[in-house]
Amino acid sequence: MSRTDLTAIDPTDRAPWYWYVLIGYPVLSLLGIVSLARLTGGGSVLATGFGSVALLIVVTAVGAVTLPAIWHDVDVVADEIDSWNPDREIYVGAAIAAPLILGVLSGLAAGFGIAIAMTVVAFLLSSLTVCLAYLYNRHREIGLLTR
Repeated sequence: MSRTDLTAIDPTDRAPWYWYVLIGYPVLSLLGIVSLARLTGGGSVLATGFGSVALLIVVTAVGAVTLPAIWHDVDVVADEIDSWNPDREIYVGAAIAAPLILGVLSGLAAGFGIAIAMTVVAFLLSSLTVCLAYLYNRHREIGLLTR
């Protein structure tokens, strides 16, 4: 099956839950990062109040939902399309491995508190990067609205 054989989705049809997560998370992250910059006045997140730290944790926690969403979308794409077979272990594994490695290294170098902060920020950035990379590759290979 090639890209021209696929049909675009009906705009009146509801997309599955994972599709809303994949599209919504980059937007939520951008809004969260802009809000953090506004709350902190461009300063350090660690030096500001509880609200900005809580916002960072909430946006990062929502990033954990993107990993099952990518995993599920890869299953759907693999079942429907022969021309593109994304490797879900690379997408999901990169989003998990990067924060773990940075957390362990920063924990060894600077202590537990810094390790937790580094892990949270690294997971936010890695899950956002993986989500954007997956959406870009999906768009390039089969189109975003194809399911």
